[in-house]
Amino acid sequence: MSRLFGGATQNGVVVKDMDEALAYWTGTLGVGPFFRLDNLEHEFYFQGENQLPPPPMSIALGNWGDVQIELIWPRGESASTWHQFLKQRGGGVHHISVWRRDFDEAVALASARGLKVEASGKLQNSARYIYFQADRPDQPLLEISELTDKTAAAFDFIRQVSVDWDGRDPVRTFG
Repeated sequence: MSRLFGGATQNGVVVKDMDEALAYWTGTLGVGPFFRLDNLEHEFYFQGENQLPPPPMSIALGNWGDVQIELIWPRGESASTWHQFLKQRGGGVHHISVWRRDFDEAVALASARGLKVEASGKLQNSARYIYFQADRPDQPLLEISELTDKTAAAFDFIRQVSVDWDGRDPVRTFG
């Protein structure tokens, strides 16, 4: 638990291939099920610049206990935090996320502590997120994500489904 930002709620993992990543997480590690969303619709700002259209990507969300695992598959050649990470590191843990109802206050705290914004965005459901750069290249970014009633319900559903998951139907779609 961070005395400043609260408990970690999500590990974001950038992957080269979503199908391979899902096979590893669900088959080898037994984590899941995952809920996959291709062509995520969102506003996106990278290094202060609005990306129109936003970078193409797919995500898959599943839970390992109380920690959500977000698999992120950036596609194409867009400028984004995920594309940059994939090119520089080849994939892996990109960020640790905290979900906050007091989003603006948490962002102000991070800024006051000297953390620099790398990227930010807003999901179609209006939840905002900001990635703060790590002060060392071998550390993950900090993501502060706005916890709205809608995102809280979706994330709780994903966690609840994972509790008694028996390994069947490992990859599902949103909607």
